[in-house]
Amino acid sequence: MYPTLESRGDILKMLDEMTESRKQILERCGRLSAAQLGDPVYPGTWPVTKILTHLAWAEAFMLAWIRLRPAALPPEQIPVEPAADLPTVRQAFDEAHAATIAFLKSQPEAVLKEPCLYGRRAAEQTVGGVLFHLIEHEIHHRGFLLNKLAKLEGK
Repeated sequence: MYPTLESRGDILKMLDEMTESRKQILERCGRLSAAQLGDPVYPGTWPVTKILTHLAWAEAFMLAWIRLRPAALPPEQIPVEPAADLPTVRQAFDEAHAATIAFLKSQPEAVLKEPCLYGRRAAEQTVGGVLFHLIEHEIHHRGFLLNKLAKLEGK
């Protein structure tokens, strides 16, 4: 079980930080060529565009589980990963993030303690736990993404 975040204010601050970080990352990506964005940098790893599409998809995926709580997300309702071009990724980030923030702001803070299934095994979590996972997932991928951007920029 993921640790449970129970403060809407804290989660909103973390989501705001994600917004700023994504903005900076996408600005840096905008200065790279399509070939650079498709370069895995390290053989056998995902290129920058794949990491970005995965992050945009993951936020929509996690929110879909939260919205169906306490039921499991049926396979036919799993969001489709966005195309790997920057304009589509930007839009997917914006839409998923706006939906997550709107959900948080439209619910009482007690929603964070509600049961919520999540993941391949539909393990029992809480809404706050799934949101914790969303934030840690972003941070996990961000480190490698920033390293790859630095390499691609020649830094």
